[in-house]
Amino acid sequence: MNIQAAKISVIIPIYNDELYLRDALSSIQQQTFANFECICVNDGSVDKSEKIIDEFVQNDSRFLKINRANGGVSAARNTGLAAAKGEFIYMMDHDDLTPNYTLKKLIDAAQKYNADLVRGRMMMIAEDCKLEQLPKDEINSTEILYTNPLTDYYRYMRGKNKRWYYVWMCLFKKSTLKDVKFVEELRSGGEDFLFTFDVVANIKNFVQISDIVACHRYSKISVTLNGYNPQLFFGISQVVVPYIYQKYALDTKIDKRLLWWVYHKESYAIYRFLIRNIIRRDDAKSHIKATEILRSMVGTPAFDEVKKRWNFRQKIFFRLVLNQKYELARRFKIFI
Repeated sequence: MNIQAAKISVIIPIYNDELYLRDALSSIQQQTFANFECICVNDGSVDKSEKIIDEFVQNDSRFLKINRANGGVSAARNTGLAAAKGEFIYMMDHDDLTPNYTLKKLIDAAQKYNADLVRGRMMMIAEDCKLEQLPKDEINSTEILYTNPLTDYYRYMRGKNKRWYYVWMCLFKKSTLKDVKFVEELRSGGEDFLFTFDVVANIKNFVQISDIVACHRYSKISVTLNGYNPQLFFGISQVVVPYIYQKYALDTKIDKRLLWWVYHKESYAIYRFLIRNIIRRDDAKSHIKATEILRSMVGTPAFDEVKKRWNFRQKIFFRLVLNQKYELARRFKIFI
């Protein structure tokens, strides 16, 4: 297969990011692999973001704009996926930067190994990072092919700079995403986890390369980097618990490795969102809300499926929060 025939669709969900967007789009425009389309999904921005998008669309035919009513990052990414014409998919956040070798390194590996998925590594960058400060191409980069995704992805895709669930470190073969969508109820957080579970269940292999392919910015608008937001994670929990039960636990044909992985990750995430992080906060409103959510879930099959994977210590703290014994729980918070 000729490399120039393998077109990449770059999907960027955009919402009110006039501060960083021009550099983000420029970092794609400057890619050494030129045969791409960049789908800019304007998710109801009310600042100057659309004007910036229009500048690129007017001056570079590879850039496309889709306007939609604000629906959150998951809905915006799904809109981009539906419009994508490329053989491969690359996703990017609107406030991040992409080194100019990224698309070429990813697609070279995809074609070399006939891979369904290629992952790079990531690095954090300062809020004021400029394009000229991005990493340079590594001459001696390494590639590792994995052929047992459901086992290998969990086992090896961990540690600093690997971040197993970040979709913006990956190049996906579009054909493997046919039945995979982002959960649109998750408007800003938690969506990467569920998407990654479904992708890994669909692929036959993947490649990990050593190159930095995504530069994630410490920014004022970052959902993942602005500390613990109880209301955000309360909402994620209320979506995820019934979703994974319906999609995975009730599926009698599911691969047991996938079921274990989903609940291993998500049961601990729910514990953190509704119990551990709440105990650590001196915030009466969050305490009341967490207890209210837990009480609404207790006794439901979906929550029981999560709770049965907690250890004895976690179940003790669950009971303390359920009964609003926050002062007692905080005395033993070292054990959380």
